[in-house]
Amino acid sequence: MNWNEILDSFQLQPEEIEQVTEKVYKIKANQQYYALKRTPYQEDVFGKWLAIQQYLDQQQIFAFAPIFQSKQKQPFIYDQQAIYYLMPWLERSTQEQPIDEYETVMHTIGRLHGTTMQSHPTQSLKDNKDTITAQFQQELLQYREQSLGYLRQIEAKRFMAPTELQFCMYYRDLLQIYDTLEEWQNYYVTELEKTEQMKYCLCHGNLQPSHYVVANPYTYLLNWEYAYMSSPTYDLTVYYQYLFQFHDCDMNKLKQAFLVYCQYVPLTNFEKSLFVLQILSPARLLHMATEQNNNRLDSLSYSMELERIYRTLLFGFEMQASVYQQLQAME
Repeated sequence: MNWNEILDSFQLQPEEIEQVTEKVYKIKANQQYYALKRTPYQEDVFGKWLAIQQYLDQQQIFAFAPIFQSKQKQPFIYDQQAIYYLMPWLERSTQEQPIDEYETVMHTIGRLHGTTMQSHPTQSLKDNKDTITAQFQQELLQYREQSLGYLRQIEAKRFMAPTELQFCMYYRDLLQIYDTLEEWQNYYVTELEKTEQMKYCLCHGNLQPSHYVVANPYTYLLNWEYAYMSSPTYDLTVYYQYLFQFHDCDMNKLKQAFLVYCQYVPLTNFEKSLFVLQILSPARLLHMATEQNNNRLDSLSYSMELERIYRTLLFGFEMQASVYQQLQAME
């Protein structure tokens, strides 16, 4: 890395350079602090990054941390197979009266989705309703058969491995999740028939606590490289599933945060059912549990990862119950 050339491109004369993470550097220059982010260059997405940044500038969307342009009037520079872009260094707020981080983030992501909101017709989905229904049925049947087949396989052993015993303990909950998933699949298809338009907006793409900074009075989103246009439910799913993996996840606050989000983006019943189908998907758990050639983790790490994925499903199940109550209250 040629520091002089990179920083000169942003017209900075550095006084201090500190590597904070593998990809982020804290730069002191001109009596101010900056964050320099490095990300691998990918030719197939380079144009997408430029388009997203231009879209943010043209639409004056301020949810993301601002990016300084280089001397060449570009939002980032290219150097040795990597892209570098420069932002202000934002410190996380520390104050005597703690704020509710979840609600604060939902205000920010709600504004991002709301200000970039578009809609497109659901007719193509309706035209393929029979195919979607068949896919749902086949998918659910595969989940049930895969779970039961694996359970029989490990119960036939004289001694189970710890992760196999874990799966046996999970099995009853999985059956309940499958039944609930089937109900939501049917609800999705029913609501699809009633829905003419579905929402479409700019999604952050990888929303998690390390990708935003709560800097009172604002919350700034970081890492727009993953941003894309899609249903707002995908951002919600990524964020909630990340938080669900922790045992001390505060579900009451997350349920309230969801209501805050819906004040900005009033999700239809169809879109809420899509959100539930996403957070209830057991695909990751089944893949992790039944993958026999997974040698990347030692047995303890493997067991802990399996438990995190299972916990994500359980919290997702609790979240869907809250969404269902909201739907019942509206009827």
